[in-house]
Order: sequence, then C-alpha cells, then structure tokens
Amino acid sequence: MSTISREKSQQQLLAILAVRPANAAELMKRLDISQASLSRLLTSLGNSVLTIGKARSTIYARPRNIRGLGHEFPVCQVDKDGNARIAGKLYSVWESSYFWEPAEDGPPVLYRDLPWFIRDICPEGFVGRAFAHRQHQDLNLPPRLIDWNNDHMLIALSYRGEDCMGNLILGHESITRYFEAVASPKQIIDLSERASEYPRLAERAIAGDPAGSSAGGEQPKFTAIINDGDIHHVLVKFSPGMDTEEGQRWADLLICESIASEIIAASGIRAAESMILQAGDRTFLEVRRFDRIGLSGRLPMNSLGAVDNEFVGQGSNWVTMANRLEAERLLSPGEGSAIRWLSLFGDLIGNTDQHFGNISLIPAGLSHKRFSLAPAYDMLPMLYRPKEGRGPKPEFTPRRTPAALEWTSALDAALRFWGQVVKDSRISEEFRRTCSGNIETLRALQGGPRLVSLSEGAEPVPGQRSR
Repeated sequence: MSTISREKSQQQLLAILAVRPANAAELMKRLDISQASLSRLLTSLGNSVLTIGKARSTIYARPRNIRGLGHEFPVCQVDKDGNARIAGKLYSVWESSYFWEPAEDGPPVLYRDLPWFIRDICPEGFVGRAFAHRQHQDLNLPPRLIDWNNDHMLIALSYRGEDCMGNLILGHESITRYFEAVASPKQIIDLSERASEYPRLAERAIAGDPAGSSAGGEQPKFTAIINDGDIHHVLVKFSPGMDTEEGQRWADLLICESIASEIIAASGIRAAESMILQAGDRTFLEVRRFDRIGLSGRLPMNSLGAVDNEFVGQGSNWVTMANRLEAERLLSPGEGSAIRWLSLFGDLIGNTDQHFGNISLIPAGLSHKRFSLAPAYDMLPMLYRPKEGRGPKPEFTPRRTPAALEWTSALDAALRFWGQVVKDSRISEEFRRTCSGNIETLRALQGGPRLVSLSEGAEPVPGQRSR
C-alpha cells in the first residue's frame, strides 16, 4: 500500500470511528479491505484508535480525551472491609459516547450517555449544588451545577469523587484520595457531642460547605460519623430555626419521617434507622446510612431512577415500576410487593414526593441484572411542606385502592402513623390538629370488598384449578 493510499485509508477509518465505534467486520466492509490490511492499518494509527474487548467482542473507537484526564477512567468498588478492587474501565470516545469494559467476564458496552451506575453517583441536589459552589474554581468548572455537562461530571468525579453515595469511585486521583482519607484521622462524634456538633455542621451546610458525600435530595443535610459504642455513618437532615413558621413545620415533618420509618419497620419492611435530636433551635433527623459499614466499609446502591433509565424506561410511578421490574425478573415478587406497599402507605400519609430518587435498590453486581430493595427512607407527609406565600390549606384526599393485595396492611399502618403523630408532644399543636382529621378520613376508607390472597381463605379464582 502506497503512503498516499495508507493516509487516505487512515483518514477514512478515523472518519468512520468519529461517528460511532465499530467492530472489525464493519470496518473491513466499509473500507473494502482484508483482515490483514485492517490489522496493519490499525497498527499504523497507534494511539489514535482505541481497542476495547477481546476476540469476537473487540470494538474499535476513537478516544476522546477529557481535559487533562485522557480517555481512560478506572472504576473501583469498595467492599465491606474498605478494600477497593477494579470493577472495570470507562472510556470516553467519539462522538460523546462512553465504553464500559467490565473487569469480570462480559463484552464491553457502548453508552450514548454516562453509564447508569456512573450517572447515579454524580453530584445532585442540595449537597451537589454546594459541592459545585465550593469546588468549581479549583476544578475550573461552571459555578452552577445546572450548567454542568457529562465531561464536567467526569472531571468532578475523577478529582473529588472519593466519597460518593454507594461504593463506586472513579478516576486515579479520587482512588488515591480515598486511600489517603482512610489512613487519615476521622472526626467521630460521640453521642454526647451531637447537641453541640450538629448545629455547627448545619451552619456550615447552609454556608455552602456541607460535610461528607454528595447525597442527593433538596432537603438541607450533612453527613457525619458517630460513635454509640459502634461506629456508624449517618445522614443528617435539619430544619430551619424553629422560631419561624417554616422552621417549625419542617421540624414537624422530620419527626413524622422518623415515625414513618418506625411504622414501616414494624410492618415487616426494612427501613433506615433514624432518631430525632433537637438542639440549637433546630430539629435534626439522623438517619443511619445503609451504604456504609463501620469506619471504611461500603455497600453498593442504585436509585430507582437509574435502574429505570437503563432497564425499563417507564418513568411513571413506583407501582408501575415495581410491576415492570418483576415482569423483567430484575426484582423478586416479594420485593415488588414491598415497593407497592410503600407507595400505598405513602399515599395514605400524604407523601406527595414519591419520585425515583426516594427508593434505592441494591445491585447483585455491575454486570448482573438483579436487584433487591434497600431500606426505605424519605417517607414523610410532604403534602404539608411549607410553601412560599399563603395558599389554600392542602387537602388530604387519599384514594381507596382495594384492588391491591397490599391495601389493608398499608391502610392499617397509615392509621397507626397518624395516631402516633397526633400524640407526639414534640410536634406542634397546630400540626397535630391539622393531622387529627386524617384519622377519620382513613377510617372512612376501611371496610368493603377488597382483593385477598388465597391464603386468607378466599374461594379459588374462577377457572383456576385447586391443588
């Protein structure tokens, strides 16, 4: 092959890969060359072409370097003992795509956006915005999180991603920072110190410097490590000062969230352990993190939204999502029933914020399409959250849903929830009066025909053989 012919073939191959990655068969067909000629051509291009995978799974792509980081990003998983292992590598390629090459057996996977499990650890919410405000100058990124694109997210994760939710760490520097952090002394708060430390950490969070990882959600929060005889990582939400109507209402709601967690756990569904602390004119809800074990151990977790985006694409509501995950055998029937129960219970306690970030799943592994339900969290009557201005009083109008097997249990649990709320002296009298009528509203939904399981003694469904 002449020099001119080789240069032309090189340009043609790079032009093909600038549109999308391709395998050997496609390149040979598009260039009308043999396997031997393709091998020589690829060798001549050197680092201009990226080879991903092995044997028949081999894919060729044009690497796309991201500012100062190159195009290859190791991704580590931290285990329950704090040890990290390489889970795979993420490659940025033309045109604005990404290849995931798992360390385990399995072919590389092309993503047109950030892989779902990487998107899930990107900064978001209250803490994410504070992170952007605090780090944008050092990382040369836009000051507002809303203006960040995928490259900005990768830069942030690569340089400051050592303490994300879940157990993934991306990039050489963040992995190095993780091991440095593990070896460094930690601020561990004893139970007796929470009343003084939590108000201080709340002030830092409001000032734009929340402690800890990039937890999602809009409620102001910080993370901490506490010692109650054992070491625990906690996520702490807090109210504004309770000398304002807004602060008092958020204090009431945080107490409601703690009560809801107790009711959920008592109903047989795992819920994040929580407790209430009132100090410094604020109410704090301390929630034990289920993605952390001991001082350095971590566990995987994914938001329901990330799983939906990758495997289902439904994007509607918790019940529909549970049904689809069951149908696709990504979730066991028992786990799906728990999600349906949580949705019904949420409706019956006025939780109008049932978005896909408020349920998490525990993956069997990055290469396994199987999940279990993580402990429930963020369950509270958001119907009554403070709103700007003085609008009409929100109406509590839950629907009767007797066609769901979980209906009776969820209704009974919701009645217990409202019963505890109206008796809890930590909650303001005004809010307890508001909630007292909800008990009668739910009692009116009791009774009448409902869907029952065969184990409850109902007659077999017509056409169904008895066993």
